[in-house]
Amino acid sequence: MAPRRGGGGIFSGGSSASCSSSAFTSELPRIDLGYLATYLLIDLVLLWVAARKLFRFKHSSKPPGRWLLMLSIIPRVCAHAWSLLFLVLDQCLITTPELTVKLALVSTFLHVIAISLLVGALMVSICKRLHQIANMSPRLIAILHGLWTGGFAGSYLIAMCIYAAEAVQQFEYSSSFSSSPALESLARARNGLMILAGVLFVAGMLSTAYTLLSAMSRGSNLKTSSLRRYAPFLAATCVGFAATFLAEQIVTYRLLRGTYVTPDSYYAVRFLYMFFYSASFLLAVLIVTSPALANNEPPGVVQETFQQQPAASYAYPVQPNPPGPNVPLMQQYPQQSYPPVPPVQPYQANQQPYDPHSPRPPAAYY
Repeated sequence: MAPRRGGGGIFSGGSSASCSSSAFTSELPRIDLGYLATYLLIDLVLLWVAARKLFRFKHSSKPPGRWLLMLSIIPRVCAHAWSLLFLVLDQCLITTPELTVKLALVSTFLHVIAISLLVGALMVSICKRLHQIANMSPRLIAILHGLWTGGFAGSYLIAMCIYAAEAVQQFEYSSSFSSSPALESLARARNGLMILAGVLFVAGMLSTAYTLLSAMSRGSNLKTSSLRRYAPFLAATCVGFAATFLAEQIVTYRLLRGTYVTPDSYYAVRFLYMFFYSASFLLAVLIVTSPALANNEPPGVVQETFQQQPAASYAYPVQPNPPGPNVPLMQQYPQQSYPPVPPVQPYQANQQPYDPHSPRPPAAYY
């Protein structure tokens, strides 16, 4: 961090708010500035593409996971804009290092939200929809990937909460020698949780890649769709996204521990991580807006339309000519009309019942 200029308070005591001549004189802040500006521009383009495709589609059904994808890119844009703003304020000596570190925690938690939502869209929404179309087992894959996503997001969130406590204690107890073991234990706990989150992330993305490829190979209607161009690339970027996430955590921890790690290695891993993140998001948007995924019926559900047959009529008109040899028998002999049946007479009390064994009929018939 740059040294503080001026008197007390959280902002500098100078009357001028313009940057000093020492702003961005070192190499690392300039690299950070270039990275943040570049990826802020990329995220804005991805946000525009997502808003255009996810909410202005022409299909009758809604793309699966569109809200997860949309809500994952918005915090990403805000996080990069926030980090870029306070990088400039820190280099211009407008804010104190303590305030800069505390406000940087906002972008840290925005990254947690963005990555967790994107992982949920990739592992749960897209994989469940592909299994549903391929008639495999959508509920099972949703439960399994949901557990992996929850484990990753929970570990990531707890690790960042520990990092927030570590950042606050670093300035509150900077003059105390006894605070070093506490900070060391917090750093070890955070690193362990981040490694656990990275391992869960890699395992989940390997399962996601297998799900994408197996669904494309088993679904007959998916083989001829536009998904065959995007699914293999999405499977590769998902694995690269998780692998670079884990590698970034390892390199960051080694860099903070003072182990020999060059800044070039850190920025190279950071570049690959951001590349795979952006590529995974873009391919996910293209896949969920594909007609084969957004407007398709599962192959097990077949909708058949039956034409209602007219009511059978057994009264046929009399044919004037003799029927031919191919005329059905029912049409050769049309139904005859019968006289109406007389109504039943009511029973009279003085009328004796007829006995078939008696030779003499009842008196009422004389």
